[in-house]
Amino acid sequence: MMESSRLASYVASRICHDVASPLTSMLQSMELLFDDSLGPAMKAEGEKALRTGLASLEAKLRFTRFALGSQILTINDSLCNVGEAKDLFVKLFATYSRTEFEWQVETRRITNRQIRLLMNMTLIMIEPAARGVCRVSATEKGNKLVLDVEAKGQFSKLKEEVLDALSGKEPGGGWGGGAVQPYFTSVLAQEANFSLESRLIPQAAGLSAIGALPAT
Repeated sequence: MMESSRLASYVASRICHDVASPLTSMLQSMELLFDDSLGPAMKAEGEKALRTGLASLEAKLRFTRFALGSQILTINDSLCNVGEAKDLFVKLFATYSRTEFEWQVETRRITNRQIRLLMNMTLIMIEPAARGVCRVSATEKGNKLVLDVEAKGQFSKLKEEVLDALSGKEPGGGWGGGAVQPYFTSVLAQEANFSLESRLIPQAAGLSAIGALPAT
């Protein structure tokens, strides 16, 4: 198990990486808006890009605040507000214009801690779902809650470093980049007493977590 201080630094780096892209776009748009040598058409493009960047930044920060941050509602075992959770997912995927999002959460018996696990599973699957479909589901099977995220598309697969990190093994390239996300997710699954398994099939990849349903 990675020491908590080291894990915190890698997670913080991951958040900074996610924020950097829309911020860069916004700064470039600001330059267009305040360049007096440019005409109205270019300034309009700059304003449009700025609005897009702001929306993307807000969506990613709101999602990561719950998924990776210290928002208290994400680390307790009270039943979550499924409607509010869905809104976070919808707005996040609106920033990925080439990825279709499907929401198939069919239960209300899911806690804040469990929805946080589902959010982190989704962050892993966004990359393999690029130019395809990402399906997020939560279903009841007997006394078990089954969380599942599936990526379908031309490029759907899980990288070797992701598979290593999910199993707790440090990837050859270290914990930087995208490797810390699956490791962090595996830690959350262990804390919630959920088993976590990946699957690879032709033109699709999936990640499932199974654990006990919360008490009613």
